[in-house]
Amino acid sequence: MRPPRSPIECGDLRPSQTWMVSFTRTAVAEIRARLHGYIGDAAFAVKVATVDAHAWTIHSGYDPSASLTGSHDENIERVMALVTGDPEVADYLRNVEHLVVDEAQDLVGVRGELIEAIIARLSPECGVTVFADEAQAIYAFSEDDDRKSGCAADAILLNRLRSELSFRFENVALETIHRTSAPGLKRIFSDVRNILLGNAGTGIFSRIREAVSVNANDCELQRTNLGLDTLPSGSLVLFRRRSEALEASQFCNAPHSLRLSGYGANLPPWLAACFFDWVNQYIAEKEFTARWDERVEAICVPEYGPQEAWIRLTRMAGTADASLDMYQLRRVLARRGPPVEIATAEFGLAGPILGTIHASKGREADTVLLLMPDADEFNSLEDEEEETRVLFVGSTRAKASLRVGNASKWTGSSIASGRCYRTLLKKVRPAAMVEFGRPEDIGVEGLVGASHQGSSTVAMAQKWLTQRAGVLAQFDLVRDAVHDWNFRLIVTGDNLSIGLTSPRLRQDLWEVANVLGKGVQPPNRVPFLRALGSRTLVFAHDDPVREKLHSPWRHSGFVVAPRLAAFTRVGFWRKNG
Repeated sequence: MRPPRSPIECGDLRPSQTWMVSFTRTAVAEIRARLHGYIGDAAFAVKVATVDAHAWTIHSGYDPSASLTGSHDENIERVMALVTGDPEVADYLRNVEHLVVDEAQDLVGVRGELIEAIIARLSPECGVTVFADEAQAIYAFSEDDDRKSGCAADAILLNRLRSELSFRFENVALETIHRTSAPGLKRIFSDVRNILLGNAGTGIFSRIREAVSVNANDCELQRTNLGLDTLPSGSLVLFRRRSEALEASQFCNAPHSLRLSGYGANLPPWLAACFFDWVNQYIAEKEFTARWDERVEAICVPEYGPQEAWIRLTRMAGTADASLDMYQLRRVLARRGPPVEIATAEFGLAGPILGTIHASKGREADTVLLLMPDADEFNSLEDEEEETRVLFVGSTRAKASLRVGNASKWTGSSIASGRCYRTLLKKVRPAAMVEFGRPEDIGVEGLVGASHQGSSTVAMAQKWLTQRAGVLAQFDLVRDAVHDWNFRLIVTGDNLSIGLTSPRLRQDLWEVANVLGKGVQPPNRVPFLRALGSRTLVFAHDDPVREKLHSPWRHSGFVVAPRLAAFTRVGFWRKNG
């Protein structure tokens, strides 16, 4: 039986005047997919985006000098000034017919203030729906090792909306569990959740951990024997910390992907395969389809075909004559957060998804493996309650099967840039496990820069990456004395140079070396770097970097890059010893 028709299908709401806001890009992608399954192509007109993306739409549309400078919070504060003081923005907001706010329990600080200010300026006829579950409020903590302090009660959006009587919100409890029909998993959503909400205090983490274990399908999962190569594609393998997920990935020889902050929303490799040598401003569908048939089908075909790919591209940069404006497409794809309809949510290949609980918020899977921390001594009751909610979120991702086990007891660390590392016992020389593959590690100039390597080498490297877009690959890093001792990425076994990594990577390795001791220096070579296939990097037509690149990439704007994702052993060395 089909569900009742929605207000959009009935014509009571215009899709273009319906806004949906969520905290994460993960949740946005899920909402878009479900919305399309419910109302069809009308879903594409609904403005579904994160708070930051909605804020940028307002900022760029009503401030001629808008730019993404300063911190994320500073950018939000600039938008706040427009929302509260610009009459044109007020007119824009009064046209909204319905606003849906998802994951409201995680909207705190300036983002919560911005949503409250937007709600206050909507038309009285505008409907507002706010979804929240306070048992899943986890963003006072990060997915990394360092804990963040919680927010004051008056900084939480839910508390502010409840206290502002003029908003006239009505509380409605949603009682039907749609995610699962498995009895044990349903009890986690109901009974375990009730324990969490009603029994705060010292020892709550242990009680919830035990309750999750009792209701899971398997509570004897071994972190050293996860059986990743036997898991169905799309299964979630969840860890508390990114260093744990990265290490599990490092020793997984089967295709898989990562879901970690900084590793998502990457562009698929077929974009570079099709367009790396297209230097004109416009391309017709016939030419695009021919390129797809010749270049994509054999090496990196996604789950959709050329017709669907063309539709997605023309939504972003279509022209009146039904061609594609490549300059406009490049401007859209070069943004810090590319559109979810073309970006891939996971970083890697088809297979199980390894990630943190934080980064998987909003996702679900038939099969979930959850590595749970021990009931540790917490610095405060607030810390224990926060970690308990993190655990609860991880346990509620499963639709059919939840398997749980003990996480690693070591924690790892991170340096100022956020790069993970873990020191190893000193034997002959100082060593550490170090993260490689952060967004800043290798870029367009490092891959196809004219001053970094010759055009013939660049062409061979780009072809090599394209041909291996859908498979695991292995590399070494070698210091290059000619290029300021930055590291060159070399294909293991045949010495093909893929490109030059960034000075940021070199500086971060120096920072890890300083942690390891006086006189310790970075290595000359780092082996065993993994790449989970390839992806596309895009720069805009007017980006100054183009002048530094080889042709045809300087004109096309599309470059193929390895999806580096490694947490590998690095042997440092000590000067004069």
